[in-house]
Amino acid sequence: MPKPRPAPVEHKVNYGFEEGVRQMRLLVLVGVILTGHFLWWFADSDHIGYPLLFWLLTVSLGFKLLRMLHEWYHYVQVSKPVLPAGMSRQYTVDVLTTACPGEPLDMIERTLRAMRAIRYPHTSYLCDEGNDPYLRDLCQDLGIVHVTRTKKINAKAGNINNALRQAKGELCVVLDPDHEPTPDFLDKVVAYFADPTVGYVQVVQAYGNQQESLIARGAAEQTYHFYGPLMMGMNAYNTAQAIGANCTFRRAALDSIGGHAAGLTEDMHTAMRLHAQGWKSVYAPVIVSRGLVPASLAAYYAQQLKWARGSFELLFRVYPTLFSRFTWRQRLHYLTLPLYFFSGVVALIDLLVPILALSLAEFPWHLSLPQFVLHMTPIVAISMLIRYNAQRWLREPHEAGLHLTGGFLRIGTWWIYCLGLIYTLLRIRVPYIPTPKDGHAGNEWLLSLPNLLMAVVCVAAARYGHYLMQTPYALLMMALAMSNAAILGVSVLMAQHNLLKGMMRFANTFSPVRWLVTKSEQLLTGQNNELFPRLRTAAVYFAFFLFTAHTFISLGVNFWLDRTAPSPDLIWTRTGVGKVRMGYAATSSATMWLASTSLPSRTGADVASPIKEIRLTPALGPQISAEALKKADAQGSIPLLSWEVKNGSFNDAAWKQSVAVIRDHNQPVMLRPLIKARNPAAYRRTWQRLVTRFRASGDTSAVWVWTPPAPDSVAAYFPGATYLDWVAADCMTSGPDAATKSLRKYRSLRLQLAQRAELNSMPVLLLTPLKPGQTVQAQSRRLTSMYPEIKGLLFGSLPSNDKSTALNLSASVPPDKE
Repeated sequence: MPKPRPAPVEHKVNYGFEEGVRQMRLLVLVGVILTGHFLWWFADSDHIGYPLLFWLLTVSLGFKLLRMLHEWYHYVQVSKPVLPAGMSRQYTVDVLTTACPGEPLDMIERTLRAMRAIRYPHTSYLCDEGNDPYLRDLCQDLGIVHVTRTKKINAKAGNINNALRQAKGELCVVLDPDHEPTPDFLDKVVAYFADPTVGYVQVVQAYGNQQESLIARGAAEQTYHFYGPLMMGMNAYNTAQAIGANCTFRRAALDSIGGHAAGLTEDMHTAMRLHAQGWKSVYAPVIVSRGLVPASLAAYYAQQLKWARGSFELLFRVYPTLFSRFTWRQRLHYLTLPLYFFSGVVALIDLLVPILALSLAEFPWHLSLPQFVLHMTPIVAISMLIRYNAQRWLREPHEAGLHLTGGFLRIGTWWIYCLGLIYTLLRIRVPYIPTPKDGHAGNEWLLSLPNLLMAVVCVAAARYGHYLMQTPYALLMMALAMSNAAILGVSVLMAQHNLLKGMMRFANTFSPVRWLVTKSEQLLTGQNNELFPRLRTAAVYFAFFLFTAHTFISLGVNFWLDRTAPSPDLIWTRTGVGKVRMGYAATSSATMWLASTSLPSRTGADVASPIKEIRLTPALGPQISAEALKKADAQGSIPLLSWEVKNGSFNDAAWKQSVAVIRDHNQPVMLRPLIKARNPAAYRRTWQRLVTRFRASGDTSAVWVWTPPAPDSVAAYFPGATYLDWVAADCMTSGPDAATKSLRKYRSLRLQLAQRAELNSMPVLLLTPLKPGQTVQAQSRRLTSMYPEIKGLLFGSLPSNDKSTALNLSASVPPDKE
């Protein structure tokens, strides 16, 4: 197969950077530094919340950051091709367009007449799949070659290749039947072919029906950046993409790969094979044609499903076979380009995470919300600044603005993109159907049903979450769920064309509403707004101010946190966040320190403080001395005080003394009262009074650990989420298979806990016997991997005759020497 031959210097196509590239590089440098700082802060295992939600949301965040960096990668190399210095000779040119049954004949006729009006000498062809008599006669009148075929294979690519068997021009132009070229079309592209290495030249794909509907406007907005700075950036990497319309090919280049490559995305497939063959691509950012963008949701979804299915097919099937023949930049390009359609999966993740978090009462990240805002806000600000500055390279003035319509439409297409991926993985065939171009329908409720149902689920999850809890994390998830519902609602409304027309007619009868609509339109498009041009002029100054401010604020916050940050022991006792703590369950109720085993003091910051259970005598409050608590502190242990609650008066000196000791100690102390009551109502009242009176004394250090007295009726005895911090699962058993019976007991209790969302989100302290022959570390790893809610473990006493187990334990939890 022929390959491109080297170009003489005077014929070589060169590129010149656009004005503003140097400024853009400074902005991107600041953006990369801020992004790196965020990732460095975020990549901390302590931030991991509920594992499933954490990894889902991390995938979403990572995809968005990579996509943002990929855009910046193009922005720093935005360039225009420079015509070769050598004189360009005359080329023979074929201009082809296609026609399929069902496409509007008047549209095809306009395109044929525009093709005929191109000034540069050429031969026009109509590749007519339907062999329509009207089009046959029209071509005869206009002097256009009419071509049809009987063996219809490979869809559009096969149709064009069939015509190319008759066409003999050195260059061939492929036009979509809805794109009308201007008379100077070929004058703008032919000169680039003086460089013999140029395989094709692509020009801008512009549209003339953006105002036909909100769907048309949104679909057009999605292309503005692609045909502006992104495609202009591809010039520098020899990755300019061939589009199905307005592309001029060198015939020798097409012949070198056997003609147009087949597929649902035949343009991308053809470009891949031409690049693999060594041909150069050129993107000329000139508008010499205008076409039609899908104006109905049905047309838009049909187009996006075809593109998603075709792009994933190329990524999974074709890309690996051509990988070794690409340059490294082309490898990156053809890996990332199809991943645009993976945004459907990411959008689905963004929709599901708040729903799952509120339904399960679990949260993906254990992050300080102010810290997250501190680190994320600069990235959002710099990315918006960079994207706005990139709008200087958009092709037409009306393309500027926030492009919210395109964003709403893209999010609402999540399920179509997911279908494209599923169809690819399951090898489900999607027929090649030209995008409908016959205007928009009335109201498209049926196609909007998935988004409507998802919006309802988001609202229901927010309402359910509000019923369960109102913590800051829960409120954040509720806000995200409601925001998602609003976005989906807007995407649904965009497709109800008749409804929108009626709403606009009604709104226009009120002057204030008409004024508000006009101002909103101006804001969204950037028209009559002096702020945007000024922001672009001062972009570098603003970026460095943002960077400097973020640096000083971060340093100040870190310095303050280092001085005021709570200890890991305090964080763990309050939330369960951090390393799993272990200890031995005390066995004596008569003495505090004669348990069969105890735990060592911490020897370094990387060793988690162990739990020291202390069994106290029955009383109303925990009867312990200040010296005993100090001794636990000296050993580096977190005391867990367990006692049976007896009747007494809250005015007695014994009660006041027990409260005073805990309060004055002012260090984390876990309290596990064991209450016996006549019925669940009496139990709940006793627990609530105990906690309320303790807190009323001014104590803030006590952490309340609730042990369900009846594992088969947890809900009946549950005193309320505000009255406890931990749940203790007492699964101590005896016998030769004690460890197995203990797990069965915990699984039964776990099902009871799962029925209460408030309990689902609380850390669990498990009391369980040691498994003979297994180390504490191994048993801890096994239990916490099976049940991630377990944040603390108390093991049964070590049998005095089990010497092997004692040796295994000595590395981390040796027997008490006292």
